[in-house]
Amino acid sequence: MLISKNNKGEVTGWRETYISEHEIVEVAVNGNINQITTRDRRTGKVETKTFVGQPLLPADFSSGNR
Repeated sequence: MLISKNNKGEVTGWRETYISEHEIVEVAVNGNINQITTRDRRTGKVETKTFVGQPLLPADFSSGNR
C-alpha cells in the first residue's frame, strides 16, 4: 500500500494493487475521488470506475489512528 500525505503529514489518500492469476485490481483514493481499475490478464481488457464522495480510507486512517 502506498499512502499519500500532504506537507503537514496528514493522510490524503492511498493506492493498492491486488494481483491474481487472471486479473489485476488497482484501488486508488485521493481525497474524495475513488478509482477502481480492473485489468484482465488474459485479454488485456481494462475497466475503470470512478466514484466521487466519501473516501474509501482504511479504518486505521479514517479514525485518526495514523
